[in-house]
Amino acid sequence: MTDQTLPAELEFSRPDDAEKYRRAVPGYMKRIRDLYEAVADRFGEDGLDLIRDVSRSYGERIARNIQRRGELRGVTAVGRYLLKVFDMVSGDWEVSEYSPDRLVIKVRECPYPFTRDEICAAHTCMEEALVTTLDPDLEYRIGRSIPKGDACCEHILTRRA
Repeated sequence: MTDQTLPAELEFSRPDDAEKYRRAVPGYMKRIRDLYEAVADRFGEDGLDLIRDVSRSYGERIARNIQRRGELRGVTAVGRYLLKVFDMVSGDWEVSEYSPDRLVIKVRECPYPFTRDEICAAHTCMEEALVTTLDPDLEYRIGRSIPKGDACCEHILTRRA
């Protein structure tokens, strides 16, 4: 926004960037959820396929951008990047299990907040594509899931056997 003087009647208190983020992002996340639900409601399985395709493509694109800067391989390196992704959308996560062959990220509150398991699964194709594009020897899956009625979600990253 350019520096400008507003008429006194239009003056308002401008929040700093952190406050803007805190206030705006939850609304954007709910809007994404609402759009997903509308696509699924209108187009059924074709709509879910569209969500999966867009999510997968986005995850692959992120992975290719990361690969240009260097290679990330293994549970530790890919997991660290995945934690950065989780930290960008929600601070409500914790590592509940870690070894060089397995990482479990526990999330207590969905940032979107999904209520339908099939929409959550379609959306998380992004994380799956990100992980498997970075390292084909890794697998990404959802364990427990809030939309399924569990108290938390588990995002599980493992080395393929």
